[in-house]
Parts: sequence; C-alpha cells; structure tokens
Amino acid sequence: MTKVLFILSAIVTLVAAVFAYQNGREFSSIRQAVIAMNKDVDAQLAAATAVVAQVTKLNGDIATVQQELDVEGEKIKAQKLKIAQLDNDSKRVQDELDAKNKKLAELNVLLGKLPVGVKPETLVEDINNMKKAIAEAEAEAEMKKKEVAAEEAKVADLQRALDDVIRKIEDRKKSFDRNSLNAQIVAVNSDWGFVVVNAGQSLGITEATKLLVTRGTQTIGKLSIVSVQGDRTVANILSDTLAKGEQISPGDRVILENLYQ
Repeated sequence: MTKVLFILSAIVTLVAAVFAYQNGREFSSIRQAVIAMNKDVDAQLAAATAVVAQVTKLNGDIATVQQELDVEGEKIKAQKLKIAQLDNDSKRVQDELDAKNKKLAELNVLLGKLPVGVKPETLVEDINNMKKAIAEAEAEAEMKKKEVAAEEAKVADLQRALDDVIRKIEDRKKSFDRNSLNAQIVAVNSDWGFVVVNAGQSLGITEATKLLVTRGTQTIGKLSIVSVQGDRTVANILSDTLAKGEQISPGDRVILENLYQ
C-alpha cells in the first residue's frame, strides 16, 4: 500500500512538474511579449513626444511669422497712409501753384492798366503816397464833420431857443387874448373880503388861475379864485397884497398875473 501511494505521489509530482514546465514556458513567452509591447509603446510614445515637440516648435514659428506679418502689415499701412498724405500735399501744392499763377496773371493784367508814369518799381511808393493822401483827406473830412456837427449843434440850440421864444410868445398871446376882453370887478363884499368878476370858464379861467386887480397903470392887489362859472368868477381878496391905502372897487380891471409879470 505504501508503495502504491509512493508511486501515485511520484506520478502526481511528475505531472505537476510537466505542467509547471509548460506553464513556465508560457509565462516567459507572455512576459517577453509584454516587454516587447512596452518597448513598442515607449518607442511610439517617444515618437509622439517628438511629433508634439515639432508641432509646438512649428506653432511657435507660425506665431513668430504671424507677428512679423502683422508688423509688416502695419508698415504697409503706414506707408500707404504716408503715400496718401504725400498725394494730398502734392495736390495742395499744385492748387496753390495754380492759384498763384492765376493771381500772377491777374496782376500782369492790372500792371498793364496802370496809369501813365506809374511803374511796378515805384508801385509801393506810389501806393504809400496814395494812402497818405487818402489819410490826409479822411482827416480833413473828419475835421469838417466835427465842424458841421458843431454848427448843427449851434443851429439846434438856436432852434430850441427860437421854439422857446415862439412858445412864450404864443403863451403871452393867449394871455393877451384872454385879457383883451377887459374883465372887471362887478361886485365887492368888503365884510367877507371877496369880489365877483365878469369873466369865467368861457374865457379860459380856472380855479388855478392867478388874477391881478389894476387901476390905470397901478396894481391894486391880487385875487385867489374860490369858484368859476360860465361867465362869473368869485375870488377872495388877498389883503396882504393890497396897495397901501387902496381898496378894490367895482370897475377895477382884472388881468392874469402871468401876463403882468
């Protein structure tokens, strides 16, 4: 029995050894395959890294070139702007030249029309002499204007004085017209100190009118109007104005005070 078990054990060990040997060879093959695969992956990774580096460098080169292109583009824009400005300056200079040529032609025409004896060489001097003569004439004209203004002021003053005289004459004429009716005292009340005059509103007398009482060439006194009617005036006698020793009586003449003055 023991021998049988030993034989079985040996067989099992042999079989196990055979399987172990086979499995060891397969594991070694797999490991070699993995190692080879890792090497291939590393190689591909290195290649990819190199490609990435090249792409990165290429992108940097592209950015550099783009910057250079941008700079060149700005230079081109500046150059175009400068060219446009030069074109404008050239056109402006040409326009100025044309204008000066036109002005020169006009001056030549004017020079051809200069009076006899006037030469271009002495034109400035002649113009200065003309300006001097014009200035002297203007100064003389200004003096004449001032003289005329002074005379006009005198005339205006005389006219105002004349108008004032005419107005005074008209006023006195009106006063004379009113007093030419020869108003008289028709009644005297010595107790109450008032009189009645035979003239009223119809002759232009108002309550503000100042009246004098005369007898011949002598002034007897003054009256202060109390009331005025159509053809009658009642006035108080201003006793402090009566001539010494005189009394107002019916028949005394009444005139306007402003006429008397």
